[in-house]
Amino acid sequence: MDAERIVLIVDDDHAVLETMQMLLEGKGGFRVYCAVGSHDATHCLSAHTRVDIVIADVILTGEINGIEICHRARRQHPQVALVVISADPKIDLELLPGHSVYLRKPFGGDDLLQAIEQAQSLTA
Repeated sequence: MDAERIVLIVDDDHAVLETMQMLLEGKGGFRVYCAVGSHDATHCLSAHTRVDIVIADVILTGEINGIEICHRARRQHPQVALVVISADPKIDLELLPGHSVYLRKPFGGDDLLQAIEQAQSLTA
């Protein structure tokens, strides 16, 4: 895998962020930025000139949800690959940005890496 791929993970749960960060940096070889909640995510998207992949939980603290974070990410970084995650079984998949991948919690590390690859193939 290309070590230069940059991932922004957005979630409210510090343990989830840390686990995904360790997986993606270790096994995936990614450069990872973590954002806690929608405010932090919005700041990260604006602060970084390049983001290749966004992994966002749907339910976040702050004014907007993870689906809106993904829409904003796509507006700021048109080629960004999007992986939307949630434990809520009632997510309206019609609201997801086009060419994004939905991954239901709980999931394993290999599931996450496959979702990232799938999302990147949709934006290639």
